[in-house]
Amino acid sequence: MTKKTVLSAAMVIGLAAVALLAFAAGRDAYAGVLSIALDPQTATNDVGTDHTVTATVTGVAPGSLVIFQVTSGPNQGATLTCSPNTDCTTDSNNEVSGTYTGDGGVGQDTIEACVEVPTSLQQLPCDTATKDWVQPTPTPTPTPSPTATATPTQAAPAAELPQAGSQPPSGSDFPWFVVLIVALGALAGAGGMLLRRRAR
Repeated sequence: MTKKTVLSAAMVIGLAAVALLAFAAGRDAYAGVLSIALDPQTATNDVGTDHTVTATVTGVAPGSLVIFQVTSGPNQGATLTCSPNTDCTTDSNNEVSGTYTGDGGVGQDTIEACVEVPTSLQQLPCDTATKDWVQPTPTPTPTPSPTATATPTQAAPAAELPQAGSQPPSGSDFPWFVVLIVALGALAGAGGMLLRRRAR
């Protein structure tokens, strides 16, 4: 092997080592700034309603793809609808939201969001959040107001017609009938005497 060949081999090895060190340094630097965060981290919703999480990505330019998925819970495997970019890429603020309906029943979901980066650099940066689903509070049935009971009205006493003559006091034992007979007899006797006198 000539000196020229040895130098060429050493140069190739040196360049490969420099490239490897540069790649490692670039990977570490990239891993230190690339991140994703979900908001809100925890929340509670009624079963059957919608829930939205927002992912914020740092360390890359806007337009990065974020992958949302429900990894566990009553809605595991649910499909999230992204906004404002329906393709789940980050907007000019490096944000993208995912929404799904919690129709799987009561329980806690774990939601994961990962930003897609070249796998040669590192694993996908991800963040998780939880969602508790509860039964909605039943609406209380209004209690009907009690119906007022009508108070019966008393009829006014019938007017009593005035009676002719005086009435004996209540409970009196005075013999009015006998007195009447005696009076009639006296009148008859007086009348008879008057007739006899005229006849003379």
